[in-house]
Amino acid sequence: MIPKQPVKRFAAWCAPMLAAAVLFTGCSQGAGTSADSSSSNGQGSSTSSATTEISFEAYSNYEKPLTKVVEAFEQQNPNIKVKMNLVPIDQLTETIEIKLSSKAEDLDVLFVDTPLVMNYSVKGYLEPLDSLIPADAKAKWTKSAVDTVSYKGELMAAPMNSSSQVLYYNKDIFKKKGIPFPDADKRMTWEEVRDLAKQLTSDNVYGFSFEQVDKAYQLLALSDSLSAKMLSDDGLVSSGYSNSPEAVKAFQFYADLFNKDKVSPKIKKEESIDYFTSGKVAMFVSTNQNMPKIRDSGLNFGVTLHPYFAGQKVATPTGAWNVGISKYSEHKEASAKFIKFLTLGEGAKILFKEGGTLPPQIDLLNSIDTDPKYEQFPDNVIRIAAKESRETAVPRPKTPGYLEWEKNMNKAFEDMKNGADPQKALDDAVHVIDNLLKKYKGVAAN
Repeated sequence: MIPKQPVKRFAAWCAPMLAAAVLFTGCSQGAGTSADSSSSNGQGSSTSSATTEISFEAYSNYEKPLTKVVEAFEQQNPNIKVKMNLVPIDQLTETIEIKLSSKAEDLDVLFVDTPLVMNYSVKGYLEPLDSLIPADAKAKWTKSAVDTVSYKGELMAAPMNSSSQVLYYNKDIFKKKGIPFPDADKRMTWEEVRDLAKQLTSDNVYGFSFEQVDKAYQLLALSDSLSAKMLSDDGLVSSGYSNSPEAVKAFQFYADLFNKDKVSPKIKKEESIDYFTSGKVAMFVSTNQNMPKIRDSGLNFGVTLHPYFAGQKVATPTGAWNVGISKYSEHKEASAKFIKFLTLGEGAKILFKEGGTLPPQIDLLNSIDTDPKYEQFPDNVIRIAAKESRETAVPRPKTPGYLEWEKNMNKAFEDMKNGADPQKALDDAVHVIDNLLKKYKGVAAN
């Protein structure tokens, strides 16, 4: 198919965004691709034995399972080589933005975070997939997964995985304090977690920590539980939403954990799991995907359900990594073949087995429900996560300006963690966010 041209009205502001993104240090620029000399249409189709190399920008945390996926794919497709460029999470979005906004040709397949599907689509960054993958593909993924990767009726990315959260706890610390273990089948309230955390906190141990200490993905479960709506219906206004009374109440609770109650460590996300596995944190809200790392650390741990506010809505974080094809890729057919393998074929099973991530594929979700393996601890974490993803998960706000919203909300969370007043931090954030969202008005509907 003939690639559509990017939306021209964004040309004026893509350049300053690129300049700002370059300020982030350590961004991987990737490696150049090997052109397919036999292709006459520039989309990687091959009529000879020439090798096509596609560049895959991916989150470094997935190195182990993706390496096995790539190995299996290349065995079945010897004429296609996949060059993985692995980037840490805090640099991944900036790295991809740099490449896409500059129309880089050394980016073919890329990780697409669910809330960025709309952003990338509006900017014209992604190649629609409807004509590149089988027509029955959508029926093989959950409806919610398909909805989140669609824009104006077109499939803009392919669902790769999903996620949910559970509450892990250190059994040895509970025993030492003489506190009974949490009931595996009873959901605690946030208020109960806070009270337990106070009892569990000592000179060398903190009672509780989030994994994503100051990130919207995980912390929105607090405001979601209080039914706070974080953006207007069109996704273009944050004032009165992200700083609503419900949001302020939710994040006052968050701030108090660090500053008033002093039960949570003021650390970075990158340190959080090590704090838990080394015995410095008694309770730890984290993704199901971290279970293998926690298990392999040798920690004596247990698992229970994600908390909620007493008398309020049960809300759990959710989100997914999807994979898309760059509009500027010269190897779209080869890229589509890899995406089909990763999200619909054998690669999906490899990723699930090796990565422990929650799948969006219906057949794999059915296997979680029926396989006796997932009845036993600690693999039951996956069954808990699958249930939460179907029944209690709340997606992040949908807006073409998600990058701008998230960046400023994350700054507000960091400020609150470090002692700032939640009302002021949120008021400051929405002032900046609403100014940044103005450029999208009248564009998303075009």
